[in-house]
Amino acid sequence: MPVVDLRVDRSLLCPNFDGYKLSFDPVPVIQQELLSTPPLKMLPHSDQYSLLHAEAFGRHNMLCPDPWLRENCYYINKSRQVVLCSYDAQDGRPRQQRVVHTVEEQDRGDGYQQSGGAYNYTLRFVSEKYCVLCDGITMYYLLDTGDRSRASSTASWQLLTQTQISQESGNRGFVLYDARLDVVQERKQISLLAGHVGRRVSTRADRADTFYMDLTWGCWTQTPTPSDAWSYSIREELDTTGSIYYCAFEPRAESVVFSTNRELLTKSQRVAAPPCAAVQPQNGEDVEMAAAPAYTWTQTDEDVLIRFHLPAGATRNDFNIHSTNSQLEVECLAETLLTGTLYANVDRDLTTWTVENDCLQLTLNKLQQQSWPHLLADGEAALPEGEANVDPLPDRSLPIPNLEDPIEDCDLGLPDVDVKLVRFNLGSGDITHTIFLGSTPPLFTTSLRAGFPAAFATRQGVDAALWLQAFQPAKPGEWSVRHEGNLHAFAYVQASKEQRKFTDCCPDLDYAVICEGLRHVLIYKSRYDSAGGLRKRNGPQVVIGKQHLVSISDEVGEILGLSTARNVITILTEKAVLYLQV
Repeated sequence: MPVVDLRVDRSLLCPNFDGYKLSFDPVPVIQQELLSTPPLKMLPHSDQYSLLHAEAFGRHNMLCPDPWLRENCYYINKSRQVVLCSYDAQDGRPRQQRVVHTVEEQDRGDGYQQSGGAYNYTLRFVSEKYCVLCDGITMYYLLDTGDRSRASSTASWQLLTQTQISQESGNRGFVLYDARLDVVQERKQISLLAGHVGRRVSTRADRADTFYMDLTWGCWTQTPTPSDAWSYSIREELDTTGSIYYCAFEPRAESVVFSTNRELLTKSQRVAAPPCAAVQPQNGEDVEMAAAPAYTWTQTDEDVLIRFHLPAGATRNDFNIHSTNSQLEVECLAETLLTGTLYANVDRDLTTWTVENDCLQLTLNKLQQQSWPHLLADGEAALPEGEANVDPLPDRSLPIPNLEDPIEDCDLGLPDVDVKLVRFNLGSGDITHTIFLGSTPPLFTTSLRAGFPAAFATRQGVDAALWLQAFQPAKPGEWSVRHEGNLHAFAYVQASKEQRKFTDCCPDLDYAVICEGLRHVLIYKSRYDSAGGLRKRNGPQVVIGKQHLVSISDEVGEILGLSTARNVITILTEKAVLYLQV
């Protein structure tokens, strides 16, 4: 399985950026009253108490932007109406809110009430003409929006088709993660991916139930008939017990990219996985757990450093090290500490070792600059001869952080978390590419270009780097990500905002915004000025960014949604819609 590196474009970096300066310039805020009824906000049921439930409800952005017209955004109110909020950039003021569609209520055994495990509505635009609506219960709706670019249009959206997300599973309560329109063999195809938090009941009294995210990959295909009917089918079913930080189809929707902190499995892989049976003692003897590894290792792009603890009474003369370009074997006092084929080739002439502070340090020089996901090619160290072949503990072969670099609290990431970005291909039915993100999940996701997969932001030092999928139609087996832009020092700023609820940036990266749940909105503009000509000693001019702090009246209630455009930030609250002119 190929491992993809995040290669930073150094031309996008600003090495002389010196942080943000608090600005006292006022940010104009226009408050617009809601059209009729307040936004529809669903709350978790009493049995929806897991972390996955909290993320599905707490992270949900109830204000959906239009990627093709960023000044337009939509929300659903308690009357099941889709309401348009539009900002006129030329006049510098919002337009009157307008209802564009009303969802027909259906009785699903709950008396027309959206309750009992229902999630919030989700709206996704897939083209200039179509959008997909998920009602948070069991249904998809495909809507024809007409020409949304006409500000004077008063036409309502038309319902083209509707279908149940997963009729066979009988699950109730879905959230739509992504939707994409492609033209395949002259037929329109809309790929859909929705998630449902499932629960596996434990049969043992000493184990708790397991919650997992059940992912349904569905597809609408337009039949080439005079009626242009749409047919729905399920292409794949996946699940993971981890959080979903990012989810986006690649162009042509033959693969989907996830970011999660647990393994992603198909339904067939889950059924075929052997159950975890407890190890039983035999003949009254205690079963010994797998011994801890005799070494630890860390790496940079150029080198690999392996550390071995000296056994009691051992000296440097007791070590026997045999190293080639691809093989490594380390012995001490006739005991094999490490042997096997390295993940990639090294330069044997530059291999060095030394003994310091009761520790043998072995340094390998990589032939190619890349990040190794494992030290050995098979992902684990070969066991010494004569020991039982016991599977190693999870993540034992992963590198430890480089302890030689200075770190701060926010550098540590989440405890006991290994976040990956994986590409699942439908044709092979398995994961084809992996990006290791360490213990820090993506900072946020956003849409930079209409019709393109969503971008994701990762921490690169103190900066936030934004990445886009790089898909090559002529080489579908190859996949990578491209460094699209950089938000200077924003990762360090974002890590300190513990009360943040929504994080986003402008499509042209002129500013980034952090929105708290109740009162504060923080705006960061990195392209500000050169600090009045100030310089560091013997260095270039210092670049200073601008920070705005906007306080919102608590009379408008909780902040429910956020949308960004070039000159305006739209915020949905319980009692009003706010437009921040930036």
